[in-house]
Amino acid sequence: MKVQNVIRTIGFAAAFAFAGLANAAVFTVDAKVNSISDGEALDTGITLQAGQHLSISVDPTLTWNFSFGAAGYDTNANGAAGWGMGVQNPDGSGFTANIGELVGQIGTGTADAGNFFIVGTSFDGYANKSGKLNLFYWDSDAWNNVGAVAADVQVPEPASMALFGLGLLALARFRRRA
Repeated sequence: MKVQNVIRTIGFAAAFAFAGLANAAVFTVDAKVNSISDGEALDTGITLQAGQHLSISVDPTLTWNFSFGAAGYDTNANGAAGWGMGVQNPDGSGFTANIGELVGQIGTGTADAGNFFIVGTSFDGYANKSGKLNLFYWDSDAWNNVGAVAADVQVPEPASMALFGLGLLALARFRRRA
């Protein structure tokens, strides 16, 4: 009976490890190609449900540039402080981010797209709408942008996490019987 419990424990631990990596990928966001102006969204292909947890991180030492690579215009994914640009969100509210900032949106191009949200070098939060996750380089003109950053997107799979929790409860029940 003890061998079965050990095997169950190993199985549940493996399920938990794989659950944490269920939707994990690194995407290259190009400052020119994925510009909010005159570019197109980087479609990650990751579909989220409203309220689903996600985290996105970018190495803060990686930089891109919004002036043909000229000195003084390099930024990391947090953008250039004091160089804000505002737009109207799909819900009518205002949104402002720094030029050169990494920005996300869920459901871009759809009538019910979610509001923009700042990713910067680190985002840990919840989806504001259901739909595909898209990433943008935030700026007012794409033609002079150069460079790219790698965005590491992590989306735990809720079903696997729930299954892991149920497995832990079952394991606890078996331990009480023994």
